[in-house]
Amino acid sequence: MGKLEVQRILIPTDFSDTANLALEHAVKMAKLLDSEITLLHVVSTFSFRVNLPEIDLDEAQNAKLSGAIGARLAECAEDIKRVHGVKVNTMITYGRIREEVVRVAEETDADMIILGTHGVSGIREFFMGSNAFRIVSEASCPVLSVQQSAQQVGFNHIVVPIDNSFHSREKLGIAVRMAATYDSTIHICGLRSHDHNDEEINAKFRMKMKQVEDFLKEREVNYTATTVFCSNIARATMDFGIEKEADLIIIMNEQEINTTGFFMGPYAQQIVNHSTIPVLSIRPTSGFVNSVTPY
Repeated sequence: MGKLEVQRILIPTDFSDTANLALEHAVKMAKLLDSEITLLHVVSTFSFRVNLPEIDLDEAQNAKLSGAIGARLAECAEDIKRVHGVKVNTMITYGRIREEVVRVAEETDADMIILGTHGVSGIREFFMGSNAFRIVSEASCPVLSVQQSAQQVGFNHIVVPIDNSFHSREKLGIAVRMAATYDSTIHICGLRSHDHNDEEINAKFRMKMKQVEDFLKEREVNYTATTVFCSNIARATMDFGIEKEADLIIIMNEQEINTTGFFMGPYAQQIVNHSTIPVLSIRPTSGFVNSVTPY
């Protein structure tokens, strides 16, 4: 199994510690894969206070702001090139952060977005969402989201949750490529309902897990496989990741809704917003997914 094919990585930055951690992940990946990085700063011109207009800077203010940001981006890019030998492009745009990140990803033909996220909770999560999750939802390429608590750079242990959803197994293709790139162990987490007593469905799930294991064995991947009984698959996935000391969880960026009815809440949103472990979110139609047909 070959390594990842990532030529262009987009990094949105606000120069925070979390954004810098995401950049460290990008630099490591770029060195492993001979990729180039685009470092993007979005000057947010949108206020969530609806009674205020969007910021309208005059030409002189725009020039001064752009000059200061541009100088900082250029310094960062030069440091990365000097220390790591990685090519870094820089961009400044104005607008809503999530819209600009998605637009620039399309414009630069990015193969992956790596971003820092501070997580959200409560009303903000369920009514407004977060920039990170909205980027995950709207971007056409895979998105790696990293919280500040995830200080490890690199991926030694990768969690792949498997449930009864149609696309669930498609994560295996990119998981195997990530494992080959980072010399990782994959931990399969089979997610099952506490109270599911339908033997036919249980038998189908056991068959699915066997197919997953056969796929990994054929590719000589180091792996473990565990079935976890739970009522909330998002919480169970995150707990399993902590138990395995994982440094990456791979999910689909659509809801992986189990037809058995034990699913509680938007799975992908809970994971992206609350996981202390970096999360790689991919679309079912992503080339990364379709590059390997599991079985």
